Amino acid sequence: MSLYQTRLIDRAVLRIEGEDRQNFLQQLLTQNVDAATPNTCTMAALLTPQGKLAFDFLVFTEKDEFFIDCDRSLAENLLKKLSMYKLRAKVDIHATDLQVHVIWQEDGYPCPSCSGFVNDPRHEGLGLRGIFEAPPPLSLPEGRALDWHHNRIRHGVAQGPSELPPGSVFPLEFGLAEMSGVDFQKGCFVGQEVTSRTHRKGTLRKKLWPIHFAGEAPGRGAIIENEKRQCGEIIAASGNHALALIREDVERESLRCESQSFTYLPGLFS
Repeated sequence: MSLYQTRLIDRAVLRIEGEDRQNFLQQLLTQNVDAATPNTCTMAALLTPQGKLAFDFLVFTEKDEFFIDCDRSLAENLLKKLSMYKLRAKVDIHATDLQVHVIWQEDGYPCPSCSGFVNDPRHEGLGLRGIFEAPPPLSLPEGRALDWHHNRIRHGVAQGPSELPPGSVFPLEFGLAEMSGVDFQKGCFVGQEVTSRTHRKGTLRKKLWPIHFAGEAPGRGAIIENEKRQCGEIIAASGNHALALIREDVERESLRCESQSFTYLPGLFS
């Protein structure tokens, strides 16, 4: 078992405090924050009114505050968006200097528990993560953030604006429900009507899959097709692995990407 740890410098942390903090988030997010308990982490998202993804992030619940672990490039926009919804709610939202650190296993299996860390809620193969003021004192070898992201891609988990362009994708096609990132019983949230209707239909036109190539995977934006039509595209790639959004009504054996065949791997929809 080879465990590694690293800091994810592409992540930022927002703090949400105030007596109305829980009700404020409960009305906005896809996640049921009322059900969250202290010292836990959940997947959540803020959608557009049309049901498309605006921001994806992780919510750390503490006794008197929430922390939002989000993509650094979108942190300022997310803070502004949440502040716009605040109105007269007694909520304080601000950026922090907190760091996001992760522990993962090279072979992608779950990690043993570690003080100060929680399981990444999106997939057990993503290991542990935590937020800290300074690097935690761990006796684990330092890994590369690129290797952590490679592990994430091979497990079929997309994140951030390059893989989930804000306002452009329907979150259920990217496995938001499979990552326990949406609670369909909690009541209203922004974009609920479209998302719930899609869920009730029980079928998705496209789904996100991790795929494997014999050689180097084509880069983001590469087209997946069969002999008749375009059937999908590469969302992200790392080595010979990639994330691909692919139509569900096609025969897998007929698909090619830049003349290469590929195999489906177990992912969120397996």
